[in-house]
Amino acid sequence: MELSIETIPASRIAYFRSIGEYGSRQNKEAMESLKTWAIQNNLLTNSTILGIPQDDPSQTPKEECRYDVCLLIDNDFNVTEPAKFGQFGGGTYAVFLVKHTSEALADFWNRLFTIINKNGLHMKQQPIIERYTAEMLEKELCELLVPVEHHGAN
Repeated sequence: MELSIETIPASRIAYFRSIGEYGSRQNKEAMESLKTWAIQNNLLTNSTILGIPQDDPSQTPKEECRYDVCLLIDNDFNVTEPAKFGQFGGGTYAVFLVKHTSEALADFWNRLFTIINKNGLHMKQQPIIERYTAEMLEKELCELLVPVEHHGAN
């Protein structure tokens, strides 16, 4: 599994929120709502979509887990309903390109901690984010962004 490190700047986002068990129908509906809204606002081409789980399912009842599907937007774009406006804090991430299938994602989760440890990285207590571009969606790929501690240049 290939890994790269990327520092992602803070950004403005438009988002749709789903509440319920992660991986549920509601998450897919939020993604479809975001895509429909983005198409109506001529934003889907050359865009970046983030899927951000907001809660730890081991600490939060599954029916209360929040999942935000976000679109990175320009500073001057005016977000309209039904989308909500927010900020993505950015940070340093270990980036993994993964086939967007149940099997490939299960393999990623099974191997994640071994890969992180093997590469001498330290995970931060923040959500692991899914990142998609239109090209990735066409190829059934996604990137998983694992927040890691930033260690300055040697």
